[in-house]
Amino acid sequence: MASGDDYGFGEGAQRGFAADHTLDAYTGLYRLVLLSYGYRCALTGARFAPPVLALHADLDVEAIQPREQGGPLSIANYLPMIASLARPFRSGLITIEDDYRIVVPHPDLLDSTMLAALRATLIVPDDVLFRPGAEFLAHHRRYALSR
Repeated sequence: MASGDDYGFGEGAQRGFAADHTLDAYTGLYRLVLLSYGYRCALTGARFAPPVLALHADLDVEAIQPREQGGPLSIANYLPMIASLARPFRSGLITIEDDYRIVVPHPDLLDSTMLAALRATLIVPDDVLFRPGAEFLAHHRRYALSR
């Protein structure tokens, strides 16, 4: 058990970060994902300018298989997407097949503007090593189907 002081500060691990990776590893991966996808949303194809500061104002970088579910800190496990699609993706309202087709299992649960913005297939990097991993996509689909 982590020790603490009267102010609630202790020596316990910070929530939200894996103990085996530094903040620099996360920010480096974030930048690499955005750069590899050309500052485009993988789901809509919308293109944006590179960020002025560390975080991008228009794009979120989302884990396909979340770290708390065993997903690695690897570019093949992350996708850039516009912020309004991040929550539907995380909750399984948007899934991706192994051939990168975008599937919406329950279109009636997704806002019509979001639905219209989705491409038929995912935007992927030219470099095959940077493309989404089939094992992470399969995990995300299993998670979506179990909800």
